Amino acid sequence: MDAESRDLLTVEQAANYLQLSQSSIRSYIRQGKLKAFRVAGKRKVLIPRDELLKLLEPARGDQLDEADESGPGSAPSRNNTNG
Repeated sequence: MDAESRDLLTVEQAANYLQLSQSSIRSYIRQGKLKAFRVAGKRKVLIPRDELLKLLEPARGDQLDEADESGPGSAPSRNNTNG
């Protein structure tokens, strides 16, 4: 069973899922930005996948559009109001 089909992920799986380091995941947990659970009597930490997805923020569409349009040799942006 792969990480994408599980509801609970380990720190390592969560880090791989979001392409982050394990220390970043642990830091989010310590800061209270990511809800995680410890298995009673064990050191293993489990993170609900839906909690992990709450860390994601939508990228601003206008920034993505500008990045696509303004490559090397491209015309100036149509949104330019400086004249």
